[in-house]
Amino acid sequence: MQRVPSDEESRGLLRKIVEGHAYRQLMLANIRGHGIKYLPELDHKLASVRRLVDVLPLVQGVIDLYAEIDGGDVVSAVRDRMERIPYPTSRLELAVCLFLCMRAERHALEAYVDCRVSSALAELSRARLAVVVTDDLPRDPVFVEYCAEPANRPHAQQMLNRWLALCLVALGRPGSPGDARAVELGLRTRRVSDIAAEFLAGLGPFLEATGLVVPDADALGVELPGAAARKS
Repeated sequence: MQRVPSDEESRGLLRKIVEGHAYRQLMLANIRGHGIKYLPELDHKLASVRRLVDVLPLVQGVIDLYAEIDGGDVVSAVRDRMERIPYPTSRLELAVCLFLCMRAERHALEAYVDCRVSSALAELSRARLAVVVTDDLPRDPVFVEYCAEPANRPHAQQMLNRWLALCLVALGRPGSPGDARAVELGLRTRRVSDIAAEFLAGLGPFLEATGLVVPDADALGVELPGAAARKS
């Protein structure tokens, strides 16, 4: 397998894929850094900083790969999208935001670890996947505890909807010609719709614990995999 593909079609698709990697990873890093101010204890802040120290060096690999495939500066390429990302405004929102973003990142990465076209992309995805820690429930229990009171659930549902939509958008646009072609060429093992469906299906324990739901596509403003969508 080549480090990067030599044909222009594959290189063009790879550039888009690497932009997606950079967008998700920088989004998560920025949110984690921003959210330190909401963490109540020093040990919680230190744990968050340690996670940043673990993952930020891996972003450099994404930056280097993008330059290698003649993409230029990937940070500049995704800057406009990054500037549209909101930040959590409370510890509650940070808890659900990090939970969802980490899970979405894991499902995205799993589709690239067996990439047959670029050994560099496969290696980067495996390295990143090794440090992406996901759980069935948010690590900070404050969000689940908040949802234990039924009167709090409408507000919690709003936070869930906001970050579900952002995570689904970050996974990519399902049904596009580039999506199908990436699978055909072996750049990715699954289509975006399948990745999104797996992401949503994996939220079962979280939804059961919180009493929340995955709303329909209209409520989220994004396209949902039909089999995974639930009506609110």
